[in-house]
Amino acid sequence: MRFTSRSLQAQLALRVAAVFLVATLLGVCAVIYEGTEAAKSLGDDELERRATQIARFVKTAPDGTARLELSPRLESLYSSPSRTRLLVVRKTDGTPIAASDAEFAKAVAGWSVTRSQRHPFRLDDFGPTSQDYNGLMVREESAAGPLLITVAAASDAEALAEGLTKAFMADVAWAIPLFAAGMLVVVVLSLRRGLRPVRAVSEKAAAIGPSTTGVRLPTDGMPTELVPLVAAVNGAFDRLEQGFAVQQQFTANAAHELRTPLAILTAGLDELKDSPEIEMLRDDAARMNRLVAQLLRVARLDSVSIEVTEKLDLRTATRDVVEYLTPWAVAQRRSLGFDAPAVPVKVRGNSHAIADAVRNLVENAVHHTREGTEVSIGVTPEGSVSVADHGPGIEEADRQHIFERFWRGRDVRRPGAGLGLAIVAEIVKAHRAEIQVSDAPGGGAMFVMKFPVEPDGT
Repeated sequence: MRFTSRSLQAQLALRVAAVFLVATLLGVCAVIYEGTEAAKSLGDDELERRATQIARFVKTAPDGTARLELSPRLESLYSSPSRTRLLVVRKTDGTPIAASDAEFAKAVAGWSVTRSQRHPFRLDDFGPTSQDYNGLMVREESAAGPLLITVAAASDAEALAEGLTKAFMADVAWAIPLFAAGMLVVVVLSLRRGLRPVRAVSEKAAAIGPSTTGVRLPTDGMPTELVPLVAAVNGAFDRLEQGFAVQQQFTANAAHELRTPLAILTAGLDELKDSPEIEMLRDDAARMNRLVAQLLRVARLDSVSIEVTEKLDLRTATRDVVEYLTPWAVAQRRSLGFDAPAVPVKVRGNSHAIADAVRNLVENAVHHTREGTEVSIGVTPEGSVSVADHGPGIEEADRQHIFERFWRGRDVRRPGAGLGLAIVAEIVKAHRAEIQVSDAPGGGAMFVMKFPVEPDGT
């Protein structure tokens, strides 16, 4: 099964590690091969130097014959009983001049080389001692004329050279994995440092949303290969921002244009005599007025940042909303209950925005609670505003969607366009507050907004 990582850093690190491993293995093989070849070459060079040295000891006797007069050291070397060194000196026509071993002379008697050649050879299990020899035949000039000199040495020297090479590799073999691990760490750290601008840009891109469409991704420190991608993403953000602006402007303009004819329609309906048909038309007009009001609030939230520096009494702001909506709730055959502490609850924010949030929660609760029941609104000294109803409640799976714009639950028959709770969420976010949804103690749903309380509490 093929393993594929989606991490660019992991892919690059694995590929670099694979290349380094292959290069290391090839390097080790090359060192072993070159070391062995160097040992052989050094052996041949040593034999050739020895042949050149021997050629200088060939003299011409008074009778015209050539003879070899080695120095005492060389004489003892080539006449040693251990037979570690073998020697044959001949004229180019094959006439023998000297030989350290008759069997060796017989073995090479038919060999010959030209002036520019040298003939390396190997003898395995040769002679009475059954030793392995490495040898060389060369043509050398001497006082007696051109000679064919054949020298051989027991292969212990070459074996020693090869042994040294292998010992060296065994000694450094333990360091290769450590070196490879160190290189891999350096590569990973380098990749992490190189990809740091990419992670920073990713985090900045993740923070872009409908309320921050003006943010653009920086290209400073970005790898040149990724600059075109970042530029293309910024271009897409430009087009999206323009589209959002057109949409927001259209929503605001449409809502503004609808307010006047809706006001005229509502006033005209109020002048007509009461009847079931007229009451239905008045309800429809009220729903349209509420939708237009919500669209205008959404447009304001999208286009203008909320000023949240005002110090206000959360208890008073909530009570004013309850008093304002009580007649409307009674007309809907529901009631509102309000519970608040005796002392002010001071928070910092925007009184109009907080009133909008409370009003939307109360209106939403009135629409969901059963006829003849009460919607309970409470304020606590800890800066919480709760709104609880006696309706069907909100399922767990739907609680993560109810604050989305235009989202409506399955089989929902109530009036509205799914904007009220979205407006509440935007206001809570602007105040750095929290909102939670849970089941009400007596059945139904309970919304709780938690605002940061001012330290002095007064």
